[in-house]
Amino acid sequence: MSTDGVITAKPQSYLTPLVVRGRIERPQPKGLPTVNLGYNELPYGPTPLVAAALDKAAHHVNAYGGATCDALRAALAGVNGLDADDIICGNGSEELLDVIARNFARAGDEVLISAYGYIQFEMTTRRQGAALVKAPETNFTTDVDAILSAITARTKLIFVANPNNPTGTVLPFSELARLAQNTPPHVVLVLDLAYCEFNGFDSAAAVHGLAKAYDNVIVTRTFSKAYGLAGARVGWAHAPRQMLPGFYAARGMASVNALAQAAALASLADIDVVRDRVAALVLERERVAVALAALGISALPSGTNFLLVSIDGADAEVIEALVVHFFDDAGLIVGRTREAGLEAFLRFSLGRPAQNDLLLQSAARFMAAL
Repeated sequence: MSTDGVITAKPQSYLTPLVVRGRIERPQPKGLPTVNLGYNELPYGPTPLVAAALDKAAHHVNAYGGATCDALRAALAGVNGLDADDIICGNGSEELLDVIARNFARAGDEVLISAYGYIQFEMTTRRQGAALVKAPETNFTTDVDAILSAITARTKLIFVANPNNPTGTVLPFSELARLAQNTPPHVVLVLDLAYCEFNGFDSAAAVHGLAKAYDNVIVTRTFSKAYGLAGARVGWAHAPRQMLPGFYAARGMASVNALAQAAALASLADIDVVRDRVAALVLERERVAVALAALGISALPSGTNFLLVSIDGADAEVIEALVVHFFDDAGLIVGRTREAGLEAFLRFSLGRPAQNDLLLQSAARFMAAL
């Protein structure tokens, strides 16, 4: 549109914004320090080796990190019994999920996820203009038969997170293997293991075996969760080798910066500390779930560092009141669910024992007044 030769129309995005419920960002009314349990982050600072590596790398920030992360890929291959040539690193596994979608999904294609699959799966699908198909779940857990039944001639890509985010639920390996075996060979199956360490530190090995056995299976991993490097943004994928040239074509030229690569390498060398931290959080996960249940707050079974909880017999309005109460009463920031159908739940990551005690005490005050 123009007036007297002047164009007045504004640029229009091809993408429709994804509407999500935000987190509380106003000042804490009591002046209490805030504790953010809303992002599924680890509650610990860097391990000793990571801190030293970051300090050393900080003196060389004038230089890019290696574009193909050769040292990191070699270390990952050694730790996981893989070939470095089958690994690609990215700016968090989030970037790699996007890279995969750019390679295999276009307008007119279908991308298949479970009903409460990771929200990034939906976002990557929207960016490509593909159609998102959600398969129903059973007891808030991915249902392999439902996914297989939902595959059509238009299906190009399946995303499954295991353990799942936001529910925290876990499929046994036998079900993942059955899904891989029965997925048509032209359909790409992505198994996102972002939280796998909290379900058994060595549980990923068998899943990597699926990526070795099938030419259409990809495994994605991250350093953001168990390794505590969410601020560094380092992820990686184990994929059939023939896919990697296309992945590099879609990925940023040097998207994993030098400090991030140094931190990730150091965390692999400090694996005993990482394992101890994961073990401590798993114990806290079970302790907090039992204590909440005694208050009338139920948690879904979780194989992650977070719990998705609901109040027995309560609706979304009561859950929203609890979200606000946690912040106003104790300075705790928890996550409102962003997925349709989970409005009567809230999610929080496990903190240190004292932080978890603070949450339990605040929850008890809320339930006493309910």
